Amino acid sequence: MNAPDSPDDLIRAAAESISTRLAGEKGPEAALRSVIHMVDNDEAELAVDDLARVIESHRIRILRTEYDQIAAAAEQLGALDSLTEVRIDRFIRD
Repeated sequence: MNAPDSPDDLIRAAAESISTRLAGEKGPEAALRSVIHMVDNDEAELAVDDLARVIESHRIRILRTEYDQIAAAAEQLGALDSLTEVRIDRFIRD
């Protein structure tokens, strides 16, 4: 069982939130399911990197709360470079 606000929980919450908003868009939806699958297989660090790349490649607008969840997970995992390389903060919509 994961601790509250564990990286796994944060990544899953962000990916599920984005997926819910994009329901019906096949490309991003399949890629986001893949991110959740990585979390299920204890690959949270890879999932952070993949989620950042999915957001960039599909140019997905993300909510501030989603960004905060992804950033918190990346920080806990020591993977903030995954976010800064892609600069996903430019996809935040206010």
